[in-house]
Amino acid sequence: MKRPIKICKNPDCQDEILEYKSSKREYCSDSCRNQHGHKRRTEENADTIAYSKGQKVNYKLIKFYKDCNILIEELSKFEKMGFNTKYLPPPKFYLKGTKNIQYYQIKDIQFGLNPQNTNQIIIYK
Repeated sequence: MKRPIKICKNPDCQDEILEYKSSKREYCSDSCRNQHGHKRRTEENADTIAYSKGQKVNYKLIKFYKDCNILIEELSKFEKMGFNTKYLPPPKFYLKGTKNIQYYQIKDIQFGLNPQNTNQIIIYK
């Protein structure tokens, strides 16, 4: 009995699968299956990956300034160097006297906008 010819499910390959043991076979090889899975997961998680990369860039810039002991700087300077406020983590708050002060934390560094001048970033020690 002649078996039907199957086509590899990987859109980059689409080779014919001539010999197969099971009718459930969808890919011509394991590497083809892995490549298609990787590509599909990357497309599905594109927003999460972009957010993670953006946070990494923000962290590197904030860490550089903290290591140089520059604790107050203009937001525009950060933005020129690649800092993006779109990738800030969710804000946190702490009570200082009667005011709630908003700050952000990426890994071990806490920073926020200057309450007196919102165009400045303050890095907290």
